[in-house]
Amino acid sequence: MTTILLIVIYLVFISLGLPDSLIGTAWPAISTSLNIDESFQGFITSAVSLCTIISSFFSVYIIRKIKTSGTLVLSISLTVLGLILFILMPNFYLLFIACVPLGLGGGAIDAALNNYVALHYKALHMNWLHSFWGVGATISPLIISYFLNNDINGWRKGGLVLAIIQFSILIISLLSIPLYKRCEIIFAKREVKEDKKEEKADISVFDTFRIRGILFALFGFLAYTAVESLTGMWFSSYVHFGLTNPDGSALVSEAEAAKRGSFFYLGITIGRFVSGLLSLKIKEKNMIRIGEAIIAIGIILLTINVRISIIVLPISVVLIGLGCAPIYPGIIKDTPNRFSVKYSQNVMGIQMSFAYISNFIIAPAFGFIAKATSFSYLPYFIIAFFLLLVFGNEGINFKIKHHKGDILKLKTNKY
Repeated sequence: MTTILLIVIYLVFISLGLPDSLIGTAWPAISTSLNIDESFQGFITSAVSLCTIISSFFSVYIIRKIKTSGTLVLSISLTVLGLILFILMPNFYLLFIACVPLGLGGGAIDAALNNYVALHYKALHMNWLHSFWGVGATISPLIISYFLNNDINGWRKGGLVLAIIQFSILIISLLSIPLYKRCEIIFAKREVKEDKKEEKADISVFDTFRIRGILFALFGFLAYTAVESLTGMWFSSYVHFGLTNPDGSALVSEAEAAKRGSFFYLGITIGRFVSGLLSLKIKEKNMIRIGEAIIAIGIILLTINVRISIIVLPISVVLIGLGCAPIYPGIIKDTPNRFSVKYSQNVMGIQMSFAYISNFIIAPAFGFIAKATSFSYLPYFIIAFFLLLVFGNEGINFKIKHHKGDILKLKTNKY
């Protein structure tokens, strides 16, 4: 029974990845099609991220009311609606209407499923599930690039295909609701048998910020998301707008730029499959460190003058994807260990909020800075947040090592 549910969750993770890479990879074509400035992607990204922040910030309340299964169905329904609206809107300003359901559909499901899997399944599945997120995120730009080959408005047709795939996963999710109820009974019996049952904390969202060491974790998570979103959202634009011929014309077409954007997600997908196997032998904190080392190599290659060799560019972005692969699932899986099962759902919701705050502020800000200067500065922004990522993760490791016994307590004696 729990295995069947796990298969459904794998499909849901594909649905999580499908819309995440849509805007970034299709934006060079969208900006041309709608005759708008290429830096305006930041407005759309911010609108989506703001709605996602809201839903993830209050995810703990949503999950308490309608459970994980209800949250899942509601969120995917909103995403389907958002994709349909996105492809129908005739101009830039009406795209903001589509941003609302797209954003609201992303936050709560992320927090709900990540905590659910972290509590009930092995680290291997956490990595492989996020690998399936990478499958969705890789499929999306490939579908978009296929339709863009013959039509600058092909991003609308590609978006329709994504909406159909999402709707199919929604139907499966609706049919799986009874599975969640049965599996909850199985998990509860297993926890009692293993003597691991721990009461969930009934604390407010704002009290979650009082948990020791949480700020290191939050800023580390924000920085990781910045590295991922800067690369995922802007790499296609970096290739198309930032790399130009001496006469100012683009070296790479919109369709080819969208295709190259898929290399990053391909790296994540492959990396998370391998990370799942390695997680059987290597602890989460060390998997995170390995990922950081691989990202560093990818960033170094990305800063090399890519015109010297056409091989360097795809290798560098694949390496960044490979390095990102174990970090996100590693942080998620380690959350109950870092902050206890008791506080994990609260912490998970706040972590998701900080991830989308990154998408709301950092990635869009780069668009405006790049427009005023050059898209060729992308590697240096990635470097800055990579360093913050390392600082945040090592900071929480230090807290855990030197405050065993009190790191799981609130700073006040209220609870």
